Amino acid sequence: MLNYRRLIVGEMGTNCYLLWSNDKKAIIIDPGDEGTEIAQIINELGLKPIVILLTHGHFDHIMGVIDLQLIFNIPVAMSQEDIFLTNRAQKTAQYYLKKKINKIKIKTNNTSFKTIKLGEENIKIIKTPGHTPGSVCFYAQKSGLLFSGDTIFANGVGDTRHQYSSKNELQKSIQKILKIDKNVLVLPGHGDEINLILLKKLFLQNFVNYLA
Repeated sequence: MLNYRRLIVGEMGTNCYLLWSNDKKAIIIDPGDEGTEIAQIINELGLKPIVILLTHGHFDHIMGVIDLQLIFNIPVAMSQEDIFLTNRAQKTAQYYLKKKINKIKIKTNNTSFKTIKLGEENIKIIKTPGHTPGSVCFYAQKSGLLFSGDTIFANGVGDTRHQYSSKNELQKSIQKILKIDKNVLVLPGHGDEINLILLKKLFLQNFVNYLA
């Protein structure tokens, strides 16, 4: 079984997750900001990070990456379909946060592989486009954990008002998630965690159009 800890970071209240095995090897998921603070917690826990995983390329999920790469010298993995978002992250962050932001330049590795091994568990990468073209979820089946990014939340779904978003693709992605038949804890990019069984009930009550 893997262990995890949620850290709420940045002005957008992004959920960054530390995920680690019994040998203390760790994965950092969506370090949205406060990279040095995240690094301090990692060191306090005695963890040994091996990679940074990004569910998608929005600025509020990546602003802590540069500091963490400098401190730990580890790779970053994300979908190449969201590279255009990381390339313009500085301008987007300045627009939303209304302040000057240092240049955000991230060197990433492709998530074309289907799984990532951590301890005794293979973490599955599930493609879930819609909110962004390259959105993915990370599914630790044995541990019953699904890191859903901004695809699905405890109280709703990802925003599809961006020019590059697709409500149709998001609908397909959510159907894919809701078909998981395990008792899974959904850990979203913002807000509280929720059990997948409860989430399915929520969608039956309030988001039936996503189940069609």
